[in-house]
Amino acid sequence: MKTILLVDDDPHMIRALTHHVDWPSLGLTIAGTAANGADALELFRGVKPDLVMTDIYMPGMTGLEMTQALRSEHPDVPIIILSGYDEFENARAAMRWGVNHFLLKPAEVEEIEAVLREVMLEQDVRERRERLERVYKQEIGRVLPYLRKQFLHELLTTRYRPEEMSRDRMEYVGLSDAGRVRAISLQLGRPEFLTRMKERDWQLLRYGAADIIRETVQTHASMMAERQHIEVIDYSDRVFVLVMLEGDSSAESIQRLLQRMIDQVFTYLKMEMNAGVGGCKGHLCELMDSYLESREALETAEFQGGSRVYCYETDGWQEAPAPDYSIQLRQWSEAWTDMRPDLAEEVWRHIRCLLEKGSGTSMQEVQVVAVSLFDTLTQSWSSRYPRLDPPLAMSDFLRDIQLKYTLQDLICWMDGVIRNWLEQARKETAEKKTNKLVIQVKRYVEEHYAEEISFEAIARGLYVHPKYLSQLFKRVTGENFVSYLNGYRVRKAMELLKTGRYMVYEVSEMTGFRNATYFSQVFKMLTGRSPSEVD
Repeated sequence: MKTILLVDDDPHMIRALTHHVDWPSLGLTIAGTAANGADALELFRGVKPDLVMTDIYMPGMTGLEMTQALRSEHPDVPIIILSGYDEFENARAAMRWGVNHFLLKPAEVEEIEAVLREVMLEQDVRERRERLERVYKQEIGRVLPYLRKQFLHELLTTRYRPEEMSRDRMEYVGLSDAGRVRAISLQLGRPEFLTRMKERDWQLLRYGAADIIRETVQTHASMMAERQHIEVIDYSDRVFVLVMLEGDSSAESIQRLLQRMIDQVFTYLKMEMNAGVGGCKGHLCELMDSYLESREALETAEFQGGSRVYCYETDGWQEAPAPDYSIQLRQWSEAWTDMRPDLAEEVWRHIRCLLEKGSGTSMQEVQVVAVSLFDTLTQSWSSRYPRLDPPLAMSDFLRDIQLKYTLQDLICWMDGVIRNWLEQARKETAEKKTNKLVIQVKRYVEEHYAEEISFEAIARGLYVHPKYLSQLFKRVTGENFVSYLNGYRVRKAMELLKTGRYMVYEVSEMTGFRNATYFSQVFKMLTGRSPSEVD
């Protein structure tokens, strides 16, 4: 249990705090009391309490002087001032020395307990953050390689412009100086007898292949004279991706490295593996292009045989003019921006028709279109329904899309994804538009904001359970009822203050706040300034 030091020259105040505040329910015990700052400072050094509550004006050393001394020795100890003098200079000095809260006497017991709970919560959050920082520093050496792989995996599936790539993030994962980059896809063959294997046996073979790939990369890196780094990305169930960073090896060096991997996988595991080599790019943001080229090169294996290296550039594979979906993708984005599911469905039917009839359309092209469509869906959903999980997460989408091996399967699967998304969007939109309960709650606030409002009473008046109404209100508005009520009252208070006709405490009463201090705290939290600063 945490401890508190009480400092006040008024013995009646010490007795009141000792007997009327419910210390056990707060998880606090009184470590000691003092009648002036000097005695409190000496007592603090002996008992080392977790927080301090002090008056300002006391004989000898004042509460502010004691606060200044404590801050020099214990900068993080929470300090609460409970004073009968509302003087600006005192408040400014308290802020300068990092006082956590400034309460005016006489303060209600409930207000004091609320402040103590808030201060203890802040202290717990700070202590938890410090613990996490210590653990973070201990684990950073182990975590960074994983984060670098995750970042590169993201670059394989997401197209960025150079200005969109955070330099801080790149420096953090050790990629700030990455120059040229190349992606190489390694695809494991899983013939019929392997398909019939138990999943555990297949995963053991896959683990063995991954181990061979990593050992071969390490051996290759130790023999390379030029500055180069190769990351092995576990991309999907059958595909590993080599990301070659910085110095670019010659075609012969890449061929030897990959052929050695292919031969060892076949020798030790009796399993075929094909390699597709993408083109060398000048920036990390082009890694996705190199990866798609490597997958396109792998398509050659379907009719030329396995256990070989296929290069996008040297095999004469040039990108054929792809169908232009830019107009349809823009229409798709506009439909979801305006939240028009019917229009979005019509646009999707047109895109699907183009995909099915497109001459020479490759799997990679359809995948790129599918990812663009899905990215629009996720952005629209997070914007409209920030509190709701989307019908399908991006990670699950990217995983499932790799399991579609024919164009028809991919298009049909995408059709199902979009139709399910449309159904959920229509449901949420209809619910949001027709939700009369939330409208009635807002109307009640508009009519009774100056009075004491009970959410339970509102729920009873609407013949619904308070918990259900609370969840519904938060899901529809994006905020809880208390936040909404405070925001509405503060907006009304702002209007009254701008007239210049009322004092702050009058506005507090006129807008339903129980006291001027609480009103000022809420007002400043929501507007960034105190009520007295409103022109």
